[in-house]
Amino acid sequence: MIQLNHIWFGFDEEFLFEDLSFVIHTGHRVGVIGRNGIGKSTIFNLIRHVYIPNEGEVVVPERWRIAWLRQDMPESDRPALSFVVDGNRELRKVEKQIRDAEARDDMHAYADLFDTYGALGGFQAEAQAGMILAGLGFSADEFHKPYSAFSGGWRIRLNLAQTLSQPSELMLLDEPTNHLDLEATVWLQKWLSRYQGTMLCVSHDREFLDQTVDEVLHLERKNGVMYQGGYSSYERQAAERLEYEGKVFEQQEKERKRVQAFIDRFRTYSSKAKQVQSRVKMLEKMSATAPLRALSPYKFSIEAPGKMDRPMLSIDDASLGYGEHVVLTNVTERIYPGDRIALLGLNGAGKSTFLKSLAGELDLLDGSRQNGMHTTIGYFAQHQLELLDETMCAYDHVIADGSVLTQQARNFLGYWGFHGDDIFRPVSSFSGGEKARLVLALITRHKPSLLVLDEPTNHLDLEMREALTSALNQYEGAVLMVAHDQQLLRECADEFWLVRDGAITHFMGDLDDYEALVARSVEVDSPKRRSVNRSRKELRRERAIERESRRENDRRRNELEESIHQLQRELNELSDLLADSEALGKIDNNELQTIFAKYGRRRKKLEVMEEEWVALSSDA
Repeated sequence: MIQLNHIWFGFDEEFLFEDLSFVIHTGHRVGVIGRNGIGKSTIFNLIRHVYIPNEGEVVVPERWRIAWLRQDMPESDRPALSFVVDGNRELRKVEKQIRDAEARDDMHAYADLFDTYGALGGFQAEAQAGMILAGLGFSADEFHKPYSAFSGGWRIRLNLAQTLSQPSELMLLDEPTNHLDLEATVWLQKWLSRYQGTMLCVSHDREFLDQTVDEVLHLERKNGVMYQGGYSSYERQAAERLEYEGKVFEQQEKERKRVQAFIDRFRTYSSKAKQVQSRVKMLEKMSATAPLRALSPYKFSIEAPGKMDRPMLSIDDASLGYGEHVVLTNVTERIYPGDRIALLGLNGAGKSTFLKSLAGELDLLDGSRQNGMHTTIGYFAQHQLELLDETMCAYDHVIADGSVLTQQARNFLGYWGFHGDDIFRPVSSFSGGEKARLVLALITRHKPSLLVLDEPTNHLDLEMREALTSALNQYEGAVLMVAHDQQLLRECADEFWLVRDGAITHFMGDLDDYEALVARSVEVDSPKRRSVNRSRKELRRERAIERESRRENDRRRNELEESIHQLQRELNELSDLLADSEALGKIDNNELQTIFAKYGRRRKKLEVMEEEWVALSSDA
């Protein structure tokens, strides 16, 4: 087990932790939560002995192998598949020893090492790495692209894939879902549920924590408290503790009324039955979690203008994309005041393209988009964090247009969690979460009637996510969003639009239905680019071809599985023979060379077959 005993640790005479102690038992899964800057990542560095405490001791079993998710990696031209397998350092070490033994013609060492290689899972390593890459959203034709060819977010996915492929007794994951879409997040939840070791995970995604951890370490006031259960259990326990201490909380009644109004309005609509049931469940647990949420350092609300059009925005017969590249076609939609719409779909399907087009950031290729007379749009996307002036402070950004007084600017920033001298710090010193908060504040300050949000919760801590969720629920304008934060989608979205196969359709189920669809891999496959503006006859012919191709794919994959099993049996027999020193002593050198040659041919054939099997499985 892991023990942190009476830890005192800090920088520049300022302590992050004072007399911190906790124990994590073998096989337990712990979510580490707390405000940004509280010391969550520092806990990982203490466990890895990167930091040494000023006082106290950190105890980790000596023989434990530790896998941790690195946010930064040096440039590499390693192909993606090889990069992921590199996570198994012990396997790579044995591979080098095999090459060395082969070079010096040491056949006995060569045989022993191949036995070790097999025991380490070497013959299945690339196939397993391919499965992980496919689960995290990589297509088969990307397996051999060099690491350096991927963008920053996809490099983080590759780092995560390498972490998951590494044999370990302890896994440390720092914000593993930050660059994942909803589909990859659901896959990761299922993968982690099968992990046999001990895990610590820093995350601001409450539903992800509920699905993956059985304890929560909450860091607060330079110390930490361990809670049993997932995040929802932590919320209930922490709220009960605060209520017991006599805390008095407000703001809940207004939120309860809003949720109840939705239930009353749509109770008789069969198409809204699941969303209504979701709100009923939300209402039931609201009294248990409101006390905790009321202690949030964020007190902002989002105001809408007094006048709003019906519809606020219309888009008709539109084609969306970039230059000659058409992403979506025949898009006709209306957005009305009070709409809460979430877009679902695989990465690359066109969700962000649709948001950019609605926000006016991207011109339509065809069709029309019409804003209402009083419609103003607040658009949030990750690239806007980089558009902030690094030399300016938060205060300068707020007063830049001269429309607010000094005290108004201070009050406004205080609602968004910027207090005291923090409002005068240059943006260059901000964390990703602070930049995201500032951009959201600037977007909402001018009372937009429509909020278009592309992954608004990336980099935000749990309390800020809760505050944003509450503010969106009380906001009277319309919200259209893309998010992988499942809790935000459950609490804010009243309807879901599915982006798939170059089109947008209204998804009639709820988020659970969609997640089940993704988990089963039914109808939602990899985002293959299809031609647009096709006739029904062409569509039927394409679908028939796809079905036949899928059948041929399945047939070939089954053949490969049988051949792989047969080859594996032959290799095991040869390995047993080569590991039997008594048997080897009765074999002359020519026959021994023949056996080694046979082993090598079988091994290379197996590698080729496994690679083909991985490609077929990724396309299935």
